[in-house]
Amino acid sequence: MRSSNAFRCEARRILVGTSGSGSVSYVPACSRARLSNVPGACSRARLSNVPGACSRARLSATHPGWNFVRDTLVESAERGFMLNLRIFSALAVGLQATAWAAADPGLLRLIMPDAKVVAGLQVQQTKTSAFGQYILAHMQLEDAEFKKFIATTGFDPRRDVEEIVMGSNWEQASPDNRWLVAARGSFNLPRITAAAKLHGGTISGFQGIDILSYSEPGKSESQNGIAFFSSTNAVMGDIASVKAAIQRQQSNAAPSGDLMSKVVDLSAKNDFWFVTVVPISEFAGAMPNPNLSGAMKGDLLAAIHQASGGVHFGDTVTIAGEAVTRSDKDAQALVDVFRFLAGLIQLNSQNNQVAGRVSTLLDGMDLKTSGNVMTMSLAIPEQQLEQLLATFQQERQQAHRKRQPVN
Repeated sequence: MRSSNAFRCEARRILVGTSGSGSVSYVPACSRARLSNVPGACSRARLSNVPGACSRARLSATHPGWNFVRDTLVESAERGFMLNLRIFSALAVGLQATAWAAADPGLLRLIMPDAKVVAGLQVQQTKTSAFGQYILAHMQLEDAEFKKFIATTGFDPRRDVEEIVMGSNWEQASPDNRWLVAARGSFNLPRITAAAKLHGGTISGFQGIDILSYSEPGKSESQNGIAFFSSTNAVMGDIASVKAAIQRQQSNAAPSGDLMSKVVDLSAKNDFWFVTVVPISEFAGAMPNPNLSGAMKGDLLAAIHQASGGVHFGDTVTIAGEAVTRSDKDAQALVDVFRFLAGLIQLNSQNNQVAGRVSTLLDGMDLKTSGNVMTMSLAIPEQQLEQLLATFQQERQQAHRKRQPVN
């Protein structure tokens, strides 16, 4: 078998194009599949032991021109899943398990009716999640600014937040872009207000509710604000969205919007959930990494018109997702790319313990298509997830020691 460098070189040429119809074409990677007939100096490299739907199937790249990911996907694949683990670990602090219950209607009604992106976190009863306790027990919060924030405001989001719902109409690059975060928890209003004033915040009234306003760096006019309906409910967002939320709260309006039925279903099953009707490629501009941003503009992700999913924590951690694409072929192509990435991780598993554990967990990933809809589900025993994170931490520490200068 060729080296992993040869495989990466081959893979770059596989992930390159669309057919004339605009649908992405891709043939699934299978056990001991042969990469062949791919233009380039490293063509015909062999990939062994890549999971797939059949044995000895051939990976073909008969539609040159894919713009999806190019060098970014393949060259970052071996370390990309490690980055995702770090993001996942940080996110999990706020996603601890609760009893399965739909999102608080009192929070949902605050979200703008024209929201195109809605997400939520259930944070209540965090200690009932074994995985949540594991994360909290291994956290090392030495950030001085975070500690200062807690000391000044008396607010610790790990302790004081019970539930969060976020929404946006996602009109990027437009003055009509709106965003809002609604939270239920415990808020020390006198200390938070005093801290806001101390750091340049201003207070203005709107229909009997105080709005703490603050300006974005480089802008003199207040752009964003926070309003507290009580010591247990608050909203934060751009000023227009905060004021609109106050009006909806005072009118006791019912939750509304095209996404609400999906939101209720997802939030009843998951601790973290999201739904968006924004094409995934439109999130590229919000990505801080230019390589990731460029990858998200590729043909395959542009084919995803809607997406939703969630995570539930328990003795078994369940992850589920759904993508609505522009065609049946695009849905199948998405499945094939998931399998391809799983193969990349497996290829690296012999030389990397984290990759080995991830590869084992991905063996249980279930990928299906129904017309232009792709679904993904994965169930991970909580203990195995703890072992994965422990292994990841060990490898990080070893890598850090190797980078230390030798005296």
